[in-house]
Amino acid sequence: MEPERFTCSRAACGEPALWRVEWRNPKIHTADRVKVWLACDEHVDYLREFLAARDFPVRVAEIHLPATNTAETNTAAINTGATNTAESQA
Repeated sequence: MEPERFTCSRAACGEPALWRVEWRNPKIHTADRVKVWLACDEHVDYLREFLAARDFPVRVAEIHLPATNTAETNTAAINTGATNTAESQA
């Protein structure tokens, strides 16, 4: 069985996602509400800058997939975040 592949959230990009871009719009989301976009290496900076330009709190984390690539463990890896983060707060 082939492992599930997550793709970049940038429009028209089909590259594998390697990054989680976590953000929220403080005008409509409470502090505990976080939205997640996935990004490839090429688009991670673009997506982060797009959100930061709007003064949205943004956190970027690397996606770490476990050695066993089942859909359940892949989803868990994306939902729990990762180490090696870069944070930008507006």
